Amino acid sequence: MKRITLSIILCLCAFIGMQAQQADCKHADCKQQKQQKVQPIQMILDSDFGSSTDDLFALMMLHHYIDDGLVDLKGIIVDREGEKNAGIVDIFNNYYGHPDIPVGLERNGVKNPRCFIPYNGICDLKDDNGAPLFKRTMDASKLPDGYKLYRKLLSKAEDNSIVVVAIGFATTLSQLFESGGDEYSNLSGLELFKQKVKAVYIQSGRFEAGDSLSGYNMRAASKQSAIFYSKFPEKVDLIMSPSNIGDKMNYLPQDVVADLSYTDWNPIKAVYTNYTCDTGQRMWDTNCLVNAVLGDNEYHLSPRGWVTFIDKGEMSEMLFKPDPNGNARYQMPGDSYYFEEKLMDIRRHNRINKYPSRYTIEAPQPTLLNTAAKEWAKPRTKLLIDKYLATAGNKLDPDEFRQVFQPIGYYGGNVTAYREAELMVVDELYTVMLDRAVRNGKNTMTIITGAPASGKSTAARRLNLKNEGLVYDAALSGGTQRLDNVIQRAKAKGINKITVMLVYNDILTCFKNSINRGQNNNRFCTIDYMYKSFEDNKGKIEWLQKQHPEITVIPVSCEGNQGPRQVSIDEAKKWDYDVSEEEVNQMLSTLLDVVNSGELWEQQLPSLVGNLSSIPNLSSRNKKLAEEINKRVEEILHNYRN
Repeated sequence: MKRITLSIILCLCAFIGMQAQQADCKHADCKQQKQQKVQPIQMILDSDFGSSTDDLFALMMLHHYIDDGLVDLKGIIVDREGEKNAGIVDIFNNYYGHPDIPVGLERNGVKNPRCFIPYNGICDLKDDNGAPLFKRTMDASKLPDGYKLYRKLLSKAEDNSIVVVAIGFATTLSQLFESGGDEYSNLSGLELFKQKVKAVYIQSGRFEAGDSLSGYNMRAASKQSAIFYSKFPEKVDLIMSPSNIGDKMNYLPQDVVADLSYTDWNPIKAVYTNYTCDTGQRMWDTNCLVNAVLGDNEYHLSPRGWVTFIDKGEMSEMLFKPDPNGNARYQMPGDSYYFEEKLMDIRRHNRINKYPSRYTIEAPQPTLLNTAAKEWAKPRTKLLIDKYLATAGNKLDPDEFRQVFQPIGYYGGNVTAYREAELMVVDELYTVMLDRAVRNGKNTMTIITGAPASGKSTAARRLNLKNEGLVYDAALSGGTQRLDNVIQRAKAKGINKITVMLVYNDILTCFKNSINRGQNNNRFCTIDYMYKSFEDNKGKIEWLQKQHPEITVIPVSCEGNQGPRQVSIDEAKKWDYDVSEEEVNQMLSTLLDVVNSGELWEQQLPSLVGNLSSIPNLSSRNKKLAEEINKRVEEILHNYRN
């Protein structure tokens, strides 16, 4: 019995050993297969840096793919002319830790193509000590022409080994196709390409969009695009990402900066805070890269076929003819979840950073008020400014800026508790926006001022101010001192053309506008603040003419909300900024009606009522009315607390 049992045990051990050995073999096979799967893709990136921001996100993701061992990047071709455009690549390569990647520059491409966002200016940014903000290691003037770098890289590559990700113009590729033998290879450029390249992932076409236009990149360089497609080798795979794929992927500027809020400095963040990026940018180019690196299963691809390019300049077309033997395919749209998934992948990469900030401004904090709010804001000033700049464009509006304090308790109704913090950060923000305007060659500014809720924003919309260097939209209460400070600082920075738009509305309409605005978004204005701010505008036109005669003054009337209407200087000088006892009475009566209406929630009441006793020269009947309002508010708040 023992012998049988022992035999069984020995058999079981042998079986288990065989299973373990097989498992080890399978594990080894799996490991070997895994190693085979992660063999890095040998890639060349060809992009038109210097205009649309999707190129930047593609380059950022590419650096992460290099870190992950997924890509062996042989070189980068900058196919938009301009040494600063190559400088952008140098900044990214240094920032993300791969400064030795070869770079080639197009020098005979599209002349003066449309530039949506001139972000190559980040090459000129300086730190507080006057040194370049971002590290640079290459001399762009000594870079090889793009097609020569192609020839050099391809000549060294194994046959059928290179993947080209082309997310710019076809200029450099067309020059490669037409090049002859040189010091790198006796083969023509076309033969070299045919021998060494196995696939091209290119951003082009609109096959599923109801039209046959070829996409901006192809149309902007239509002659070169025609050469590229007509000579493209039949044995090389061509995978296209039509523009309607990226159209569905909107990475909003505020989301970009929020995703980078954990870092004090970053080249993408520098672009989004120094330039207006809310220009309809979408994530077109990243789709070519993701498809090339992660594989065809990442996208819905069309059946195979052949593509034909028809050169019609700006109206150039691309036609696709299905054929199972064709070399071309294109990405097809998915549902909203599909596009959101692709966008979130970009955002995930954007949050990866080697240089985290010590502070955060996005995560909700304990409620901080007054001095505590100011102390919280001090070390976060730059981060708060960056967040505002993401969507500010050329407009500085302190009321809109105040939204950055929401994570520490600002809700609109408690504006006075954040006044100190706001003034501190806006003072620095103004300097930053002035510097940005001058750096971009826009030396003009329009100041829109007037009483609170007088209709300043409405009046501004009637003017075309998109091309102004800076638009400063604020009440600027405090007599002429704050306005003078704004003007003098602008002049000192080199703003040589300043316009002041002075907006007028009667005080009763201003107060009612403030109540309506507050009920919609919690931005109330108390009677005492309204009173003082309104009277502060008295004599401003005369003061401007005397102290700053070179400034253009545009008076705009919104009286009774019947406007805006531009009026003459003489008519504006007759505007009445004296607040009568009767007007105070009407404002107090309106306030009492609102308090009794029950339409406001309890926390809004102090923000609307303010300090009624600080209103100057209250008559006996108005004092009585103010006491009645305060008593009623106290009753409501007492019931709320209990």
